[in-house]
Amino acid sequence: MAIMVVTSVLLFLITLASSFLQTNLGFGFSVLAMVFLPSLFPFSTAVTLNQIIVTAADGYLAIRYWKHIDWKTMFPLLVVSLVTGIIVTLCSMSAPQGILKLILGFALVAISIFSVWFSARIKVKPSPAFGMAMGCIAGFGNGLFGMGGPPVAMYFLTGINDKLAYLATIQCYFFLSNLTTISIRLTNGSVTWAETPYILIGWLGLGIGTWLGLKTFSNLPKNLLKKLVYGFVGVSGVVIAIQEILSR
Repeated sequence: MAIMVVTSVLLFLITLASSFLQTNLGFGFSVLAMVFLPSLFPFSTAVTLNQIIVTAADGYLAIRYWKHIDWKTMFPLLVVSLVTGIIVTLCSMSAPQGILKLILGFALVAISIFSVWFSARIKVKPSPAFGMAMGCIAGFGNGLFGMGGPPVAMYFLTGINDKLAYLATIQCYFFLSNLTTISIRLTNGSVTWAETPYILIGWLGLGIGTWLGLKTFSNLPKNLLKKLVYGFVGVSGVVIAIQEILSR
């Protein structure tokens, strides 16, 4: 019982902080959440819980701003991402947890470096080919860890000028891609009815974190927040990778 209480409190804080980040940057929930969730749950369960929790917010925003979705820009990326995500998810279900955690550590470091130093400097004209390439990368991230946000955000930021259309399109992408991989993981027993309380607690943290994020949206220095958070993500990735290497 005590372990469940501690896990619930930690999960609430994780989802609160992650949703606060996503509200202010447009992505990042899964990146930050996956720093901590694998230490609380088996790896596949952690990925599935992460996706189920964040998909509630993605679905709400996608439906609310449905008429602003830029389907033409999203379609090439979405199709490739869905196909890649399905294949990678099916393959990762049987992969050793230690290998996945090691890959996660290196992935967090790569995302940190890219997000802090390179994402704002890369300016590529959007095209179907570029969208398909970003979709492939996002599909791998989504299938392995439930986090394909950075390449998707970079692609949509270069191809969608309207802020509301960007928000609607990226949230719709997350919603559709997560639904696909969640359905695969659920049929393989990654999450059972026993984890339902954790999903509800995660949604509570998500709601409060989103509310707090909206309250501070216009006042927070976004570049500073981005550097602090992704600097922490990078350090965490190094720690996860080193721990997994030393444990062998």
